[in-house]
Amino acid sequence: MTLAPQSQTLEQVLSSVAGEPLVILITGHPDPDAIGSALAHQRICEHLGVPATIAHVLGVSHHQNRALLKLLNVDMLQVSSPAELARFRYLSLVDTSAPEPTIELPADLKLLTVVDHHRAAKVDAPFVDIRPSMGASCSIYTEYMQQGLTPLTKDRREDSRVATALLFGIQTDTDDFSLASEADFLAAAYVKPFCEADVLKRIGRRAVSASAMSVLARALSDLYVVRDFALAGVGHVAAGDRDTIGTAADFILRREDIDTVLVYGIVQERIDGSLRTNSSSVDPAAFLLGAFGRDPAGKPYGGGRADKGGFQIPLGMLAECEDREALWVLTQQLVKTRLLRVVPDIDQERTPRRSGRTRFPVDEE
Repeated sequence: MTLAPQSQTLEQVLSSVAGEPLVILITGHPDPDAIGSALAHQRICEHLGVPATIAHVLGVSHHQNRALLKLLNVDMLQVSSPAELARFRYLSLVDTSAPEPTIELPADLKLLTVVDHHRAAKVDAPFVDIRPSMGASCSIYTEYMQQGLTPLTKDRREDSRVATALLFGIQTDTDDFSLASEADFLAAAYVKPFCEADVLKRIGRRAVSASAMSVLARALSDLYVVRDFALAGVGHVAAGDRDTIGTAADFILRREDIDTVLVYGIVQERIDGSLRTNSSSVDPAAFLLGAFGRDPAGKPYGGGRADKGGFQIPLGMLAECEDREALWVLTQQLVKTRLLRVVPDIDQERTPRRSGRTRFPVDEE
């Protein structure tokens, strides 16, 4: 079978480094689209003779994502220092175009491939495939397989494992296909016959953890509403519960008079937030860039796609503050001041109206 141009180029680039150790480094907390894409990329690498390891820096915070890893027996290496990446020669990025910012990469680790569906600035690598028109990076990898680059078969258990992860990645990143493009539907139709139906069913159960309910309660108690925009702070959130911030934003967006919501909290040594919107006039990436700007290296603190986005802002020396309540008050002031850039009257209205200072408990690991 003659490969399509993109698939052929990816095959050529990976084949050129056969035998050399490569790391697929996931940016941020691993989510289904990143995990599925990483598994697919690893499968292609191994078919072409490239030993590939999936790695991540931040923890797997959502219970559904932990279930995905457990049920599919996904092996990932969590790293915390550049020394742990020293044995790799090449780097592949999936579902992102920027390496994890919380770790310094070894100087001789060469960026080889980038596959992503988020809008991004120009990326310099031998292979770059960035398609904002796709609802998930897993759909792009599925397309490579459809085009003949290591197509799926029913003969190997490994293929059903990868197919299941790909389908779940497409499903979650397109919000249960509500944001799926024609290409996403075609990708899902291709991988579905190879999936493990029982595993998909078990992973897909939408249980809500106690910690998620606690964060949601704090968000609702601190909810600011200005016309159709809502803002909520949830205080200190344990690293393992980071995804509960996004869960709270998803829930608040269901309120009938709100079309855009931002929920934020303190996670370890950074401000971590999630944006959700139903508004056709709100571009999450542009909204977050307008509010929070860029870091000293010129990279935006936040990013997003059609209906959702996220941001992370390091606290720097403020993280050393031992007064957790005072740190939270400062964080609230900072976020609100920055949001005035894009929501000028955010400090003029509040729901619910109540006096006194918000006091939130600190979530411990």
